[in-house]
Amino acid sequence: MAKTELIDSHVSVKQCTKAVHALHAYASQKQKEQEENDLLPSNELYVWLQITVKRMHPEHKIKPFKIPLKHPLVDPRVSPVCLITKDPQREYKDLLESHNIKFISRVVGITKLKGKFKSYEARRMLLKENGMFLADDRVIPLLPGLLGKKWFDAKKQPIPVCLTRKDLKGELERAIESTYMHQNRGTCTSVKIGLLSHSPEKILDNLKISLPAVVKNIKGNWDNVQSLQIKTNSSISLPIWTCELGDANGGRWDGMVKSEDAPVESGSDGDSDSNEMDSEEHVPEVPASKGKSKSAGKPLNENFETSVTPKEVKQKRSAEGGEKKKAKIVKGGPAKSAKGALIGKKPGRP
Repeated sequence: MAKTELIDSHVSVKQCTKAVHALHAYASQKQKEQEENDLLPSNELYVWLQITVKRMHPEHKIKPFKIPLKHPLVDPRVSPVCLITKDPQREYKDLLESHNIKFISRVVGITKLKGKFKSYEARRMLLKENGMFLADDRVIPLLPGLLGKKWFDAKKQPIPVCLTRKDLKGELERAIESTYMHQNRGTCTSVKIGLLSHSPEKILDNLKISLPAVVKNIKGNWDNVQSLQIKTNSSISLPIWTCELGDANGGRWDGMVKSEDAPVESGSDGDSDSNEMDSEEHVPEVPASKGKSKSAGKPLNENFETSVTPKEVKQKRSAEGGEKKKAKIVKGGPAKSAKGALIGKKPGRP
């Protein structure tokens, strides 16, 4: 019996091949039907690898993980690439020219981003004109507030690059040829692994190379992966791998099911409450004394029952305050108002 070929010792290549061919045939047919009815050409469809994990990631990271691909998703000769840099902008334009880098279509500095592209319409045109955005890793934290949510809705988040490296051309080329995994706090993450214009063989090649790198950047690696699917922007997800649903090692409920050897708590909540009530000490009675004390010979709990309520204390304080004010007025005479003290007596009056 022939040995089954696996990707990263887990995912069957045969299952991936079936899923990729089926998805490509279905999405291509749907796109062809849509183009016959639409006047304007539709946007390029991506093929996504969808990863579902068992436990959520506690942190949200701004910088994505770089995932290698055999067949790039962006061709600078067809889709323009924009580079966002620090100020001054002219310095980085000269830097690109000195390294003979010609595949960057546009360079935008932070000052120009705040000025020329401040309006919504200008930013929308910038987003539409460029297929990919690279950014100096030193300005990445500033960009979410300057660009707005449209960049993230269009899945064109700026990719961080290091502009201080000696091999600047290689750094930018590797950034364009890779795909990226944006870690979120949920249980589902999607990564672009191909275009619908790619052949199924190219998509399968990208899947074989990208999958081990994706799992490597997940906290817990394969022990935390629940399932893997592939899909397009608008299609359903086709499964290519899922973990065991039992509580065995590596299963869906591994470490989440209570074992039989765990100690069982004795008694219910009601029994524990009743035991606590029984263990409470009774209030002892005060022995009768020879004096004429009112509380003599009575239990302490009766004294507590006749205690003063907060409402009575408030009424008593307000009554005492009123008596003090009356005594002060009688002692010092009628108090003059602030207006009378400032104006004084009117002329002509005694």
